[in-house]
Amino acid sequence: MAKRVSIYSLPEGTNPDEFWKYHIEVHASDIKKAAGPRLKKYAINRVTRVVSGEQKFWGMVETWWESEEAIREATKDINALKAPGGKTIWDDFWSRVVDGFSAEVEEKEITL
Repeated sequence: MAKRVSIYSLPEGTNPDEFWKYHIEVHASDIKKAAGPRLKKYAINRVTRVVSGEQKFWGMVETWWESEEAIREATKDINALKAPGGKTIWDDFWSRVVDGFSAEVEEKEITL
């Protein structure tokens, strides 16, 4: 299993509830359609309250894939799918956010 995490912030003036709705109803739906069964789990998160420190980002996306090869294959299909404005669905998403990046990460679940 391979995992990718993306974090991002919203540009000043963006309505966070409208963006959240777009992310759930439009972007996530497009990603699921393009990625197909290679995508095993998709979670989106947004900061609702800072409990310590300084807020460095607004949202985070976590995706779990069957393999690193599946990520590469899905990326081709995701880049081929166009949003209504003509951009790829990734370009459309990244044009709506600021200070974002994606990384493949290692996850270790700690048993409680």
